[in-house]
Amino acid sequence: MRFAAITVMLLLVAAPLAAQTPFVQVYFDPGHSVTTADCPGTQLDTLYVVAHNFNAWLTAIEFSINYPAEMNWLADMPNTEVKIGSSPAGIAMAFPTPLNGFNPVEVMQVMVMWLCSSCGANTNIPLVVAPHPQTGFVRATRYPDNGIITAVGMTSLLCATVPVEQTTWGQIKALYGAN
Repeated sequence: MRFAAITVMLLLVAAPLAAQTPFVQVYFDPGHSVTTADCPGTQLDTLYVVAHNFNAWLTAIEFSINYPAEMNWLADMPNTEVKIGSSPAGIAMAFPTPLNGFNPVEVMQVMVMWLCSSCGANTNIPLVVAPHPQTGFVRATRYPDNGIITAVGMTSLLCATVPVEQTTWGQIKALYGAN
């Protein structure tokens, strides 16, 4: 009986930790809520790269971004003066003042030129945060011990065919008559 109680307690403690996987995502809006976009025509635009669930102060981060043919990368505008590389080839950034990774934190903005005027037959075009090609990781460095936090790169979509709508758990449960 005692073993079962300890097992249940360990599972309850570990469950929230499993749900806190660190990830890096590209957003199409400054409010960091839109991960899908349609082709707006040939125009300049800004993308926002945000680190989520790192639950630590961050002193460095590395990743790359795979841009689709419908988008031409122009410039990275990192949240620091200390950077090596570029987002298409692999970027590593260091933050002299650690960033608060306990909350979603914007690590950089990216200037792009859209090269498409409509979605047409092209749908679900991925814009992917990928591992840094030299290290093979999406990862950050934790302050103050310089520990490494491995993360996941997320995919945003151009011309998404599956509409995405923000909702709450209460609204979802109401769809199924759950209380």
